[in-house]
Amino acid sequence: EKEGGRIVVTASGVHDPESPGGAQGEKATLGDLSGLENAVANNSKQFDMVDGRPFNADKAYKDSKLCNVLFTRELQRRLNASGSSSIYVNAFNPGLIVGTGLFRDQNQVFTKLFDVAATNVLKVGETTHWGGGALEYMTLSEKVGEKGGLYYTSPPGSSKFGDAAFDREFDVSEVSKEARDDDKAKRLWELSEKLVGI
Repeated sequence: EKEGGRIVVTASGVHDPESPGGAQGEKATLGDLSGLENAVANNSKQFDMVDGRPFNADKAYKDSKLCNVLFTRELQRRLNASGSSSIYVNAFNPGLIVGTGLFRDQNQVFTKLFDVAATNVLKVGETTHWGGGALEYMTLSEKVGEKGGLYYTSPPGSSKFGDAAFDREFDVSEVSKEARDDDKAKRLWELSEKLVGI
């Protein structure tokens, strides 16, 4: 049996309501998980939002990234508890990459202008090449393979530094307050298991 391995989870800075992107519009929060709690209690397996509120696309995206960070931390905790200490789970934020289709449902003229402004003028966006490089770094870097349950990110516009930014600007960072809630991570895992029938 071969030992070791990595699981890499794509997250986003918008999981944190105190980040620049996370502070725009509806903020990420799973609340008391009442959407999931009710879906499990009613055996309906249907819910609009994890926190029980009506559906909001912007918040749903942010909440999904918060779920990804909580999942990363909980899976690492479970692997450690099972003795699988050589498997590391880490999350990363590839940055704001407008040209990937994330804005496919928006006005295409707006999307193109926003891409040019964010990436080339304001220098807060990242290129698709940078996003791929971030994933490559997460999967191949020896440093990332030393410890799990971490979140990697960089300041907006770090792609201007090229590959030199990896392990420098792009490094371990603290997650949001809610993402550090280990009890919530455990309960999210348990409710998810019930909803998918595991």
